[in-house]
Amino acid sequence: MNGFFIGSAIVAALCVMWWTVKSEKGATSFALSALQGIAAMFAVNLTGLVTGVTLAANWYTVATYIVLGLPGVISTLLINLIL
Repeated sequence: MNGFFIGSAIVAALCVMWWTVKSEKGATSFALSALQGIAAMFAVNLTGLVTGVTLAANWYTVATYIVLGLPGVISTLLINLIL
């Protein structure tokens, strides 16, 4: 099961990298996506005081939020829900 999650994270990261390379404004779109991911992590952790749902903030998860952006945060929340 862990291999599936790692494999799907790698495929998603490659799709994001391909999209930013092919885009005319690749660096700008990647930076905005990274900022959205970090902002979403902070928003989930702030609302976690009320809802009880929080996200871990270690090097691996923060890298996921930066590379994948908002979809990375949503997938982390779904993985927390499933496991």
